Parts: sequence; structure tokens; C-alpha cells
Amino acid sequence: MSEPTFKDLFDEARRHPDYRYEGTILDFTEALFDAMDQQGISRAELARRLGTSQAYVTRALRGNANFTLKTMSKLALALEMELEVGLRPATKSSASRADAEKRAQ
Repeated sequence: MSEPTFKDLFDEARRHPDYRYEGTILDFTEALFDAMDQQGISRAELARRLGTSQAYVTRALRGNANFTLKTMSKLALALEMELEVGLRPATKSSASRADAEKRAQ
């Protein structure tokens, strides 16, 4: 059997829940940065609005906070935004792989 390629390893990683979780955190923190930038809000101002420290805001923007729905909602509210949570169909490739794995078990 040959060594797995980078693509094989990446495809395997993409099926792992941690990959999805980290991707969601990255999307959320990018949205925070965008909203702050569009509104001209500094980290210090966001911390003031949240009633927390600037260090916490920095951790959150780095993706190192404990992101619960409650935390994410508070951050959104402090930016006068609404948090949207939803589901969408998996891409065809991820759904096909998941089906293939189930059949292999």
C-alpha cells in the first residue's frame, strides 16, 4: 500500500469534527473583525461594551475564547449585530465520503 498523499490526509482531516469546529470559529472571528472595522470599533471599545477586559477581546479575536452560543451572542450584541446559526447541506464530496465510510463499517 502506498503512502497517503497530502490530499488524502487533508480529506481525512476535513471529515474530523475538530476541523469543522475550527473553521466555524475562524469564520466567526473574521466576521467580528469585519464588523469592528466597518463600525470603527476598537478592541478597547468592544471590551467596554462587553464589560470585560481588552485581553479577553484579544483572546476572542484570536479564536482562543470558549465560544458558546451565549458568548457568541454577547459579542454580536455588543456590535449591534445578530448571531445567525444555521445548517446547510454538506458538499457533495463530504457527503459522498461519509456515505462511503458508513458502508465500509
